[in-house]
Amino acid sequence: MDEKDLKEKHSKSKKQRQKFSRKRVALITLVGLLIVVAILGSAFGCYALGVNFAKTVITLKEEDTFQTMEGFGASSAWVYQALGIYDNEDLKDETIEMLYGDSGLRLNTFRYNVGAGGAELDLYEDKLRGAESFFIADRFSGDYSVFSDVNNYDFTRDRGVMTLFEKALALGNVKEVVFFANSPHYLMTLNGKTHSDEKKQNNLKPECYEAYCQYLLVIVDYLYTHVICKYDPSIVVRISPVNEPQWDWGGEGASQEGCHFDPKDLAKFYDVFNKQLANYNESKSLNFAMDIFESGNYKMRDAKAKVQTYIQELAKYDWFAELDGISVHSYGVNLEDLARVRFHNYVKNIQGGINVRVSEYCVMQEKVDSSIDMGIYSAKVILRDLGIVNAVSWNYWLSVSTYDYEDGLVYWNGVDEINVTKRYYTMGQFTRYIPQGSVRIRSDYNDSFGFNGVDCVAFKRPDGSIVLVVINDSGRDKDIKIKGGYENIQEIVTTQDKNWVTAEYKYDGYITVPAKSVATYIMTQPLSEEE
Repeated sequence: MDEKDLKEKHSKSKKQRQKFSRKRVALITLVGLLIVVAILGSAFGCYALGVNFAKTVITLKEEDTFQTMEGFGASSAWVYQALGIYDNEDLKDETIEMLYGDSGLRLNTFRYNVGAGGAELDLYEDKLRGAESFFIADRFSGDYSVFSDVNNYDFTRDRGVMTLFEKALALGNVKEVVFFANSPHYLMTLNGKTHSDEKKQNNLKPECYEAYCQYLLVIVDYLYTHVICKYDPSIVVRISPVNEPQWDWGGEGASQEGCHFDPKDLAKFYDVFNKQLANYNESKSLNFAMDIFESGNYKMRDAKAKVQTYIQELAKYDWFAELDGISVHSYGVNLEDLARVRFHNYVKNIQGGINVRVSEYCVMQEKVDSSIDMGIYSAKVILRDLGIVNAVSWNYWLSVSTYDYEDGLVYWNGVDEINVTKRYYTMGQFTRYIPQGSVRIRSDYNDSFGFNGVDCVAFKRPDGSIVLVVINDSGRDKDIKIKGGYENIQEIVTTQDKNWVTAEYKYDGYITVPAKSVATYIMTQPLSEEE
């Protein structure tokens, strides 16, 4: 074989070896991948079996306690003005019963919107967003002291809201009234309107701080003395003079009453209000409380909200340490656990811990959604605010809405019909069964990552019974074992096809939570140690 043939043979041999080597590498890679897939498949198969067949375990620990509940509520803003004057008493009675009655949500907090007079100025396309004021504007001639004289007010005004307010009080479940204002009266603002001309512009005249305080105190005093005391003088009264101070509340397109405050200006105003309130309470032998600061949300890392900046300015004043809590809104937080954890960790270090009230929330979404998915979504917001933020009270935005928007509990068609969505019923899974004075207890469950679609929160009620609210967002019924639970169980369930359906039984080792449901379990008679 000549040299040329040898070279050709060697070249062919080399190519064959390279080809074999590539095939071997490919084969090894394929086998490796198959092994990995097999392992993962086995793991996920086991997980699937676990998800589908294993029981979730919820462990209740009564000795480990958290916040004490004050209650649940909603606001009177906007639509109450129209519904209250509508000529159908049965409709109004039915609506208020659905909200504050024993057969309804049993709300115990009434948030009364103190109007700034925007209705008199006819500023807004939606007339209901400019509320009527009790103050008689014709009495003002430039002297702001007129706001401290009750004779300059007409309490036959705001008749629609007043009518529904009295109907709610008459039912006997209201234990707290929060009088909140979105804007100072327009006669006290820089531009004479109930919103500013520019975005993020402080609109309350500095020289009117005291006048605005007196305006609110005179109104609240009258409504407490002449209305609330007719039904129950022990009702707690709070006054919230500012609502969502961080937001724009002005400029082109302003559509409702609102007033922006920068952090330092807000703190200065609250300092004046605190002094005025203390003097008024002492002179009238009253016990009204200041409610602050109705933050538009409580996201610590929201640059627009500036939550930490506002709180730091407020904390510079001595009276801040005497507050029994602060109020915040859940807008924009929705289902974010991390945002809640950050806020809770921040708040628990303020003067050794301070109560948090979620005073307002609605799902910011166009179109009314009546599905159980929306009901579950809303219930998850409540559950997380109670279980992570430790909220002592929780309030939805509008009690009644006429809008095609996710902002109401009861929807009114403007004439003789009202209806509700699944959100109404899933909120009722909390409000109907967690009374004032209930204490949240630890409820641990073996599904830390939420793979099972199950979440829960538990309370010990004043009567000693345990209330456990469970959300099952999965498409399967879930068998759940209860450790530390009670033997006698009353079950109340809301699903797509059921609303507050009740059953009673003895605990036999597990409860079955229906697919796509919010369920409440009221438990009495502790289980034996063996169980």
